Amino acid sequence: MRPTRPLSVLALAALAALFVPSDRLPPRGEGAEREPGPYPSDWFGMQRAFPFETINQKAFRAAVEQAGFERAAAAGSFGAHAAEAAAWTQAGPYNIGGRITALAVTPGESAIYAAAANGGVFKSVNGGVNFLPVFDASGIYSLGALALDPGNPNTVYAGTGEANSSVDSYDGAGLFRSLDGGGVWSYLGLEETRRIARVAVDPQNSSRIFVAAMGSQFSTSPDRGLYRSEDGGTSWSKVLFVSDSTGACDVVVNPAHPDTVYCATWERVRRYTYRRAYGPECGIWRSADHGTTWTLLSGGLPAPSDGVGRIGLAIARSRPSALYAQIVGFSSPNTYNGLGMYRSLDGGTTWTRRDLTSVSPSFVGNFGGFGWYFGDVTVDPTNPDIVYCQGVELLRSTDAGATYAYATPGHVDQHALWIDPANPLHIMAGNDGGFFWTTSGVGSWNKSIDLPITQFYAGTIDPTNALRLVGGAQDNGTLLTTGSPTAWSLILGADGFQCLVDPVNPAIVFTEWQNCCSGGGPRRAGAGPTGFVSSDRYGWMSPIAMDPNNHNVLLVGSQRVYRSTNNGVSYTTISGDLTTNPVSTLGFGTISTLEISAPSPGVYYAGTDDGRVWRSPDVGAHWFEISAGLPVRSVTRVVADPVQPGVIYVTLSGFGQDEHLAHVYRSTNDGSTWTSISGNLPDAPANDLVVDPADPNTLMLATDVGVYATNNLGAGWEPLGTGMPIQTVFDLSFHPGTRTLVAATHGRSQWKIDLTSWPVSTPATVPGLRLALSPPAPNPSRGPVTMQLDLGGATGAEVAIYDVAGRRVRTLLTGAAGAARIALAWNGLDERGRRAGAGIYFVRALARSSAGGGMASSIQRLVRID
Repeated sequence: MRPTRPLSVLALAALAALFVPSDRLPPRGEGAEREPGPYPSDWFGMQRAFPFETINQKAFRAAVEQAGFERAAAAGSFGAHAAEAAAWTQAGPYNIGGRITALAVTPGESAIYAAAANGGVFKSVNGGVNFLPVFDASGIYSLGALALDPGNPNTVYAGTGEANSSVDSYDGAGLFRSLDGGGVWSYLGLEETRRIARVAVDPQNSSRIFVAAMGSQFSTSPDRGLYRSEDGGTSWSKVLFVSDSTGACDVVVNPAHPDTVYCATWERVRRYTYRRAYGPECGIWRSADHGTTWTLLSGGLPAPSDGVGRIGLAIARSRPSALYAQIVGFSSPNTYNGLGMYRSLDGGTTWTRRDLTSVSPSFVGNFGGFGWYFGDVTVDPTNPDIVYCQGVELLRSTDAGATYAYATPGHVDQHALWIDPANPLHIMAGNDGGFFWTTSGVGSWNKSIDLPITQFYAGTIDPTNALRLVGGAQDNGTLLTTGSPTAWSLILGADGFQCLVDPVNPAIVFTEWQNCCSGGGPRRAGAGPTGFVSSDRYGWMSPIAMDPNNHNVLLVGSQRVYRSTNNGVSYTTISGDLTTNPVSTLGFGTISTLEISAPSPGVYYAGTDDGRVWRSPDVGAHWFEISAGLPVRSVTRVVADPVQPGVIYVTLSGFGQDEHLAHVYRSTNDGSTWTSISGNLPDAPANDLVVDPADPNTLMLATDVGVYATNNLGAGWEPLGTGMPIQTVFDLSFHPGTRTLVAATHGRSQWKIDLTSWPVSTPATVPGLRLALSPPAPNPSRGPVTMQLDLGGATGAEVAIYDVAGRRVRTLLTGAAGAARIALAWNGLDERGRRAGAGIYFVRALARSSAGGGMASSIQRLVRID
């Protein structure tokens, strides 16, 4: 997740013609991290919040609930298209991995649980060679913590919401528990804690559970600190709270005397133009009564100040009085490096700094300037003097933290480590490259090549070979496969983003690392172009577009448009600043999408991350803004209809703030006027759109809660296909010849679906067939609710109440209607006359045209409370 750092180690083969010479890769180094500026999480979060200050997490949770309901309901409303029956298959990569945030391992390694930052929970029963997902049914894919019940290793706890201060992941929904090794999960509450950093279970009393919660990344609130349950998670009390901007980032229980508990607090509020991951409220606390009362420790620790940051804790199992504290410090400008490895030999009363800063490798320098991204320290369970520091690299000390040696397991950015208490040479590690293990200490590491959790920003299909896929991934570079989901190869380092394959000469692949290769322009089969101005504002993911009629013409965006007429060898600018030029330290105010019309050669389109859309009718000589009528949101795509001139689509990111956000707009007059075609889509960002060239009424949409499709230009949308979990889908690629659709996700690698079973034409859409169901009122409700249904051209409809599992609770209307507007009411009773319990319900209206083919639907969310 670094601005200018390539992958550290990935010994993967690649096509020689596509490798980038080492002198052209972005330089490794800590200097870039010390500069205030763009980080992927800032871009990810800002795009989804714009134009507001924060992401509306309630809107996000509601979108996930609606997506789960729609999949469960499987209404079959696509008819001949059978969208609900088409199956997604995994395209990989399995062999690359992605960010692992936590590990939990049963005694004897009969089961290994790995939590992914944006991919859910995976389980292995063969030592980490193979993994299977076990948490997908929850619909929650951001994870921060895992723990096992020491008395029953089949009991697994999952704390949701990644707690690292990196936000290319979402808030979680609290704590979950499985009593059968990950088969079935139950919810234990704490939803408002948003980000859970650690879960600890009392080794002598399984009913006593501690949860270290960091709270929301982007706002202050009291829902953070250390929580304790004395009844196995039925109820919770907050036993340590410092302030509304300080959470708990670690908790450890003394294995010999579990009445003694230690907790680390971390002052951290992160906004898109501001980060504070340090402060005087960062500290170490001790309780001697199972967490009821607490004392702030000092005795040699750094004094509370703005120089103290994140703290990780570890107890030596072989000597429980020995306690380590890995402390990150802050210094201006915006630098987070090691402040010291501290050790206490008397249970935390007195402390001594152990690391010798002049000795290489240095503990201080192991955090790369962004120590808010790491936090764990681990002690060998049999030797209290062997300690591991997890930062950019994995460092190992055999003298209680005084000096270190590298022990990095094949990839940088370490987040989780487990050491076998029966054999300390057997170690498992989780980092940005996935899951690694060794049975010989730290000398030789193995990697799981069966863990499809790569976080893609973008992807593409080779137009000449539908099996050949390319994609740009977070901290795993730009990757390519010639067909195998288990054999993806690295072709460009750093973070990977937009990529294109030349349809005339597929040996030429256009790729980029962050900020358009640091302002140098996209790589062309490894070579850099000329003509780019490095001081321009380039987005974290800069757009690249190729003329569908002329492979020599490419467009690239900063705050202005660059054009190449020689297949990307050189570029010139063809526009001025198309953004609002906002004041920002994070590289915002850039062009986010570019498009060249296929049926209208020479017509260009551009969209910006600050809400502007433009059209040029004359190959970029003049640009005209066409944003009027569109909401001010980050523009993720402008898509020109591949067949019909003048028909264009715009997709938008961002969650609503007490409003239902329209995500997709269509224009039939080159942007002079716009019509929302969002229909019944969940209120979540829309990231990409594909128009089926064989049937322009059929659209496929990538959202943060999966892929949706419509065969009637948005009058009704349905989840597309089965098999792919609810997931952030950043990018879609369609191969018309084989009718293969590929989805690049930001947590579960890439997926593909065969659409040859879909008809290539549909009956004409019936004009005006658009249902409009008003929100139920009151909402939330304890009793009856009312709503209005506008039939919008339909002669009848079906309206029913469903629970979140997709089960029909009550039918309110079915068949023909005698008016264009119908008043509806639900008295809160199910079909049998029983009162529906508290929970989330969905009201769904569905209508079909009498001419066939046309379908419209509208969905509203309803909360019932006791």
